[in-house]
Amino acid sequence: MITIKVEDHAFVIKGTFDFGYIGTYTNEQIEILDNLNDVRTWDLVTSGLDAQSASDDQIAELLEKHYNKLEHKINENIISVNNNFLLNIISDMVACGSEFWDCDEITIKEFMPSDPQTQVYQPKWGIIEDLEEEYTDMPNDTDVQKTDVESVLREHFPMINWDKLIEGIVPEVITLGDGNISFQCSDNLGEIILCSAYDDLDEHLVFTDWHNF
Repeated sequence: MITIKVEDHAFVIKGTFDFGYIGTYTNEQIEILDNLNDVRTWDLVTSGLDAQSASDDQIAELLEKHYNKLEHKINENIISVNNNFLLNIISDMVACGSEFWDCDEITIKEFMPSDPQTQVYQPKWGIIEDLEEEYTDMPNDTDVQKTDVESVLREHFPMINWDKLIEGIVPEVITLGDGNISFQCSDNLGEIILCSAYDDLDEHLVFTDWHNF
């Protein structure tokens, strides 16, 4: 839960925001980039207040309530949000042929095939493509049952130490926007998997703008 105040015409955000596997963000890691005058024009604000006559404190209170409700929504749908995040990670690894096996911390050697260059990713392309079709541009706040990506990845990529990777996510910053929220994070493994990875989630928790490296 966070608090949002206005001090000296600037937003001051304190507290924590739990984003599941994406990390827990605190205090200065949570930001609003737009200035107060620009925030007054946000759809989020104009739909809930008379933005021209509302006080700074009223705007801050509205934003605080909205983003605490958004955190609650994320936590209610945390399995789907975590799955979408993990899918973005493995999709990147497959696309670039990530040689994660050069890092002992993330590699479970007993499950490594004899020729990782051809045997880790290539046999699994179809599985990843099916998951991408299921999750890409799809809301994560519905009751529609989707494949449990984490279970699939643990089954088909047992040579990756998923626990180590997830525990090593380094939260960097989240930015609160006009109804949307973006995050940036890296890994603590020398940034071999995640380096300033970024995405933006809309009000339905759709991942809309993934970037990594």
